Amino acid sequence: MVRPFIIAGLLLLLSQPIFAATRKLACYLDGGLLTREIIVSKGYVEAPLPAGMIPGTLRVKSGNGAVIIRVQSVPVKVTAKTDRALALLDERRDLLGDRLKSLQTREEIFTAAARSQSAKAPRKSKANPEPVAAIRQGTDLALARLEEVYRLRRGAEKELKVVALKRADLLRRANVGGTLARIWLRGGEGKSGSVTVEYVVGDAAWKPAYDLRLDGTDKAILTLRALLPEIESGTSVAVVATTLSSPGTSALLLPVADDYAIVAAYTLPVIALATVSPISPLSLIITNSSLSPLPSGDVSCFWKEEYRGTAHLPVVIPGERKELHCGPAAATPAAPVY
Repeated sequence: MVRPFIIAGLLLLLSQPIFAATRKLACYLDGGLLTREIIVSKGYVEAPLPAGMIPGTLRVKSGNGAVIIRVQSVPVKVTAKTDRALALLDERRDLLGDRLKSLQTREEIFTAAARSQSAKAPRKSKANPEPVAAIRQGTDLALARLEEVYRLRRGAEKELKVVALKRADLLRRANVGGTLARIWLRGGEGKSGSVTVEYVVGDAAWKPAYDLRLDGTDKAILTLRALLPEIESGTSVAVVATTLSSPGTSALLLPVADDYAIVAAYTLPVIALATVSPISPLSLIITNSSLSPLPSGDVSCFWKEEYRGTAHLPVVIPGERKELHCGPAAATPAAPVY
C-alpha cells in the first residue's frame, strides 16, 4: 500500500534549491526571456535548464571580473529519490485506474439490476404476498448500490487528479527532461564570481486584456492589463508589448506585481456609432492617439461604470482607427417564409 507521508517526504527532499540565484522573467507576447544571476564559488557552477527552454537560446555572461572558460550542456539525470517518488505515484495511479474499471463494471451490473427490478410485473403468490413492495425493495437496493458506486468513483477520480498534479509538480521540481548547464570560470584563487544565465521559454508568454470605460464624452479610458503565466515564487516579472521574434525592436520592460496588474492606461478619442440603450450593443470607433501600438486582446466594456459585455481588439498601430461592438450582437432580421 502506498503511504502518503512517504510521497510527501520525498517531494520535500526533492524541492530543495540547487543553488542561490536571482530570477527575472520578461514576458513577451510569444514567450518569455528568463534571466538568472548565479553566484559562483571555486570556479564552477551548475545551472538547471527547464525542459521548456527553446533550444539554442542559452546565453551565459560573466560578472565580477570572472572569465568563462567552458560551458557544457548535458541531460539531467533522474536521481534515485526521484525514481522512487515517481514509482510510488505511478503505482497509486495504476491502482486508482484499476478501481475505476472495477467500479465501471459494478455500475453496469447494478444499472441492469435496477432496470430488471423495475420492469418486473407484480405477481401475487403465497411466497410473495406483496409483489409491489418486493419489487420496490429490490429496485431500492440496486439504486442504493449504484449511489455507493457513484460515491466511490467520485473519490477515486478526485484522488487521481491529485496524483496527476503531484506527479507534474515532481517532474517540474526535479527538472525531468531538462538539461544542466555546467559552467567553468576563472576568477582568481579563493575568489567568487557570478554568471548571468539567460534563455527563452515558450510557455511564459503574457496575454493582454483591456478595460474600456466610456462616460458619454468623446474620450475613453483604455486600461491595458497583463494576464500572466504561472510564475515561480521569488521571480520578478516584467511584460513587453511585442514578440521575441520581432527584429530590431526597442523593448520597453514594464514591471508588474501580480496577475491582471495594470500595465498602461490611455485616454483615447472615441466616436459613438449608435445611441446607447439597454438592449443595443455599445458600438464605437476608437483611435490610437498614443505613440505605442496596442497589442491584440479582449476588452471588457463599461458605459458610465456599468459593465456592457466584451469585444476583441486587434492590433492597433499609432494613429489607426478600429471599430468595436461590445455586448449583444445586433439583431438580424428573420428570413421571410413563403
